[in-house]
Amino acid sequence: MSDLDKTTPNAPGNAEMQRLRSLILGENNSQVTSTVKDNAREIVGEVVIEALHDRQKRGDGLDNVLVPIVEKSVQKSVSNHSEQFVGYLYPLVGRLVRKSVTAFLSEFLEKTNELIENSFTLKGIAWRFKAWQAGISFSQYVASQTFVFRAEQVFLIHKETGILLNSVQRSNDDGTDADLVSGMLTAINDFVADSFTQSQQNGEQNLEVIKTEDFSLVIKRGPQLLLVAAFTGNIPQDISTKFQVTNEYIHKLYAKEITEFSGDTVLFESTSQQLDECLLAELRPEAQQESKKRPIWALLFVFIVVGVLGYWIFLGIEQNRLLKQFSQIGNEPGIIVNQAQISGWRDVAFSILRDPEAIAVDEWIRSQNLDAQLILVKEKGYLSLEPSLIKARLNRTLARYPEVSVKWQENSPILSGLVSNAQRQMLARDLYGIPGLQNASAMINPIEVQELDTVDEDNPEVLRALFEINAAKIDSTQIEFEQGQSEIGQQAKLQLSNLAGYLKTSIELSKKLELNVGLIIMGASDSSGSSGSSGSKQFNQSLSLKRATAAKQFLVEQGIDPEYLNAIGLGVVELQTTGSGARKVIFNIINFKAE
Repeated sequence: MSDLDKTTPNAPGNAEMQRLRSLILGENNSQVTSTVKDNAREIVGEVVIEALHDRQKRGDGLDNVLVPIVEKSVQKSVSNHSEQFVGYLYPLVGRLVRKSVTAFLSEFLEKTNELIENSFTLKGIAWRFKAWQAGISFSQYVASQTFVFRAEQVFLIHKETGILLNSVQRSNDDGTDADLVSGMLTAINDFVADSFTQSQQNGEQNLEVIKTEDFSLVIKRGPQLLLVAAFTGNIPQDISTKFQVTNEYIHKLYAKEITEFSGDTVLFESTSQQLDECLLAELRPEAQQESKKRPIWALLFVFIVVGVLGYWIFLGIEQNRLLKQFSQIGNEPGIIVNQAQISGWRDVAFSILRDPEAIAVDEWIRSQNLDAQLILVKEKGYLSLEPSLIKARLNRTLARYPEVSVKWQENSPILSGLVSNAQRQMLARDLYGIPGLQNASAMINPIEVQELDTVDEDNPEVLRALFEINAAKIDSTQIEFEQGQSEIGQQAKLQLSNLAGYLKTSIELSKKLELNVGLIIMGASDSSGSSGSSGSKQFNQSLSLKRATAAKQFLVEQGIDPEYLNAIGLGVVELQTTGSGARKVIFNIINFKAE
């Protein structure tokens, strides 16, 4: 066939070849395509793993494609089947947690026991001194005294280039510069091989063991790799066999990576598992016996720590319980707990307000079976308006008047008895002086006066009792004002009219008793102020004085001599017990001593 026949598509030979190809492969290669499709899974299944491995080694970004796909698939699966994943992972996670906690506690006890035994004993002190003399670390000296031998660090070195492929070490703190060590070893080994040759028949010489004062370096050569280990102690003969087997296994497992090695050590990071198996160690017989013993010192130390911690927790629980128990005293009438806190290791401290009629703190502590020595109480007095305490004050007052009896009906006292007029006046004075007692005048009315007893207007005791009755009525009077106002309302005018009558009587009695009296009119405000001034300090001071002045002017209009009246403004007074606020004017009759 000529060249023209070979190159011309319309040549008879080419046409026959095209017909033959169509018969064998089918139109548009349909026979081949169909066959490949039928066997695609089997064909791909045989090469997919190798193909992925080769593609990953080429670094063509396989991770960039597969990782997002896998992450999204896992995320979607966990989101849609979270309960199933929890069921799958629960047994595994539970075992891992238990194993981790057990390993941690075991390691903690061993390290604590080793630390205590080697640091706080005569042997530990002697070892530290000898380690200092030898110029080595304490941990290295302990290893030399505890182990027959121990591998501290293992290196995997490329024989031809001297590049460190990977290294493992027993402790991160004691590791040396692995790259520097590998370079030095390669240089020394090359120097021995080049310089110390007995004959051409014997071949080159290579180092197997390099001994120093502190370490022994074991070197096992392979066709392309060096396996080097740094040992402390006396190395047994079978170590060489173990290293040779490991070196051969690494050569076999990473044959392709070693053959194609171009300086990239990342491919050999997975050799750490094989190198870790070379970190061998053997305890001395006496150390083995010691290791079989229970970690007494560590257990004792842990026991003491747990005991102290448990005692501290116990004290905290007891203090909180004591705080809660003593705080119940605030439920007693006339006692308010202002502050409660822990004081020191055992004590608790309280700040309370207590009415004189309330139960004594010591008595309450004894009734609750509490330890008084652990309770520090700072007590301040105040007057409570609890009905039970008002009742106690009334009973204490009536105890001074045996002729008067009391009967209670639904917390309302009903007095009865036969007394002299002087006693009746003094009883009225005492009743008006009881804080919180209502309707003192109505309570006195049922008490009868002896018929033969007449009022002696010249009796100082009777006059004094009458004066104090009127003074008590004046002192108990309070008039209230609207917010931001100083005008006197109708209810306040009625109260001031009654007060004017009491004051006139008090002035007349003071003259007979030769007393120099005066009425202090005190105006007060609260922080609410007015809508226009936002409750400023100056405004409230002025408003309180205006209220006192208005009350004084009303009393003057009722016929009271202005010389007996003195109006002052208290400004802002904030009291929690004032209810609607301190928008009031209060009165206090004062007995001035004559100069």
